[in-house]
Amino acid sequence: MNTNTLEMFIKIAQTGSISGAAEKLGYAQSNISTKLRQLEADLNTQLFYRNNRGITLTDAGKEFYTRAIKIISLTNDAIDQLKHPENIQGNLKIGTLQTAASTFLPKILSKFHQQNPQVELSIATGTTLLSAKRVLNYELDGAIIGGHVSENKLATIPLMDEQLSLVAPNTEMDIDNAPLLVFPVGCAYRKTLESYLDSKQFMVHHPIEFNYLNAIVASVSAGLGISLLPTKVVQPYLNQGTIKEIPLPKDFSTLPVSFTYRKDHIMTQSFQEFIKILHKKD
Repeated sequence: MNTNTLEMFIKIAQTGSISGAAEKLGYAQSNISTKLRQLEADLNTQLFYRNNRGITLTDAGKEFYTRAIKIISLTNDAIDQLKHPENIQGNLKIGTLQTAASTFLPKILSKFHQQNPQVELSIATGTTLLSAKRVLNYELDGAIIGGHVSENKLATIPLMDEQLSLVAPNTEMDIDNAPLLVFPVGCAYRKTLESYLDSKQFMVHHPIEFNYLNAIVASVSAGLGISLLPTKVVQPYLNQGTIKEIPLPKDFSTLPVSFTYRKDHIMTQSFQEFIKILHKKD
């Protein structure tokens, strides 16, 4: 068994299928299947359950997956330090909210890249729930999230309390019955908006889901519905008068934003440097 075998196993677990892993790794599907059978034979353990919808980890497979992730991370970090002791290298995969990616995160990433140009950065946007799940599954080193995630395997670094604005078209609209323009389920802004409407005993009417921040803002401007977003994001449109702001009570006017990562995450050099910059973001 070598690190290539472990990386293959990890990719199968993350994609949930032999074909998905083969596509990601650029191997023939039959080659992956053969190597997986050999791995299970070597370990004398079934690592996956097979079914018509794909494959899922057994309990033994879950334990092996956790250990394989740590082995690969430690191995790659050790190799990078030995081969390039004067430079910090490696890979860093960070998840983020789209709103953070359009406001404060670029400055952090720019500073990190200037100080660590050899590190390969990968940024993935997603809802708080999706990013947290990917962190728990070792697919991301860490992620910027909104609100709170109840998971004792995660550690968090508070970043800010983000000011929120409830925005609507700058035209006549029945706000009480307006469609909600939101990100998919798992979004902290959506959850806050729904909690606010619930506190007012308003019925949630047909949420319209978007995957892109700009599409939500543009659709509010066009008169499609209302949305709850960070004030920094919508302020230019408020200044232009293309949308208007609806006052929010204090309990719903801010959202805590933080950086989360697994408590058992391997503290590679690149990850430690990123954390340092997060602490100095102001």
